[in-house]
Amino acid sequence: MEYNKSKQRLEEMKQELIDELENPGLTTAEIERLKMYIANYEYIIELTDMNHYGRGPGI
Repeated sequence: MEYNKSKQRLEEMKQELIDELENPGLTTAEIERLKMYIANYEYIIELTDMNHYGRGPGI
């Protein structure tokens, strides 16, 4: 998949989770789970950028 499309889709999925955090009926466990998922998406987005721009460590 093309970099721009991949990154856009990852950003959309992350935003959906951020939007879910606005639900006042969430339990503490659900909030923590959503925050963990958001952090995971941020990491995946960072890796996607590193791969696209060749900034990752060479093996």
